[in-house]
Amino acid sequence: MIDSGEWLIAALSLAIGCWIQTALGFGMAVVAAPVIVFFAPEWVPIPLTVTALVLSLFNTLNQYRALEWQALKIPFLTRIPGTIVGAWLLLQIDQNGLQFAVAFCVLLAVLVSWFGKQFSYTPRRLGLAAFISGIMGTTTSVGGPPMALVMQHGRPATVRANLSLYFGYSCTLSLISYAWIGKLNEHILLVSASFIPVAALGFLLGIRSRTYVDTGRFRPLLLVLCSLSGAMALAGAIWDS
Repeated sequence: MIDSGEWLIAALSLAIGCWIQTALGFGMAVVAAPVIVFFAPEWVPIPLTVTALVLSLFNTLNQYRALEWQALKIPFLTRIPGTIVGAWLLLQIDQNGLQFAVAFCVLLAVLVSWFGKQFSYTPRRLGLAAFISGIMGTTTSVGGPPMALVMQHGRPATVRANLSLYFGYSCTLSLISYAWIGKLNEHILLVSASFIPVAALGFLLGIRSRTYVDTGRFRPLLLVLCSLSGAMALAGAIWDS
């Protein structure tokens, strides 16, 4: 049975996260993972990964004209070894360790996003970011920040399109790795499927917010939300330790 209270909390955090990711290009797991790992740690990372996959498909289809196909070749390759390392790590850490990992990844992402310097996204930087993203995304579902950091100063429509296609690919790899290590079962797939309408709702809300993002109004809100959610995950990890 799915606990209705836990489901509603998870659904709300996912809806906000999907709204932010559609508007900004990333942020779904950054917002939702710390909340869900606090209330229902057994739902991290698989339901988040399924939700992110569905959302990425929506966003890729919506923005395919802005894609830079050539720029994603190397990240697609280096994401594979990152996924393998992440799947191995997922078998090594317990749920309390997972909470600390989520909190660390989220808070680090906020710090880097806030203080990061502007630079171009070269193939080498994208390849390294994709490898790190593979490790973070497979273990905690928070795989977006490394790629978003490298690409954050590009043209908004192109960044959103590139990140959406990359996330769709990376989520597929992560799900394959979960099946490989025996993490997929009927219950977790049912929970994951129940959040698909939430992804659709967040997608529709996010489309309406893109004009605010493109004029620089949305980023401070994102960082505040991410900071609060990361702090919540850290508090939960300390409380349970």
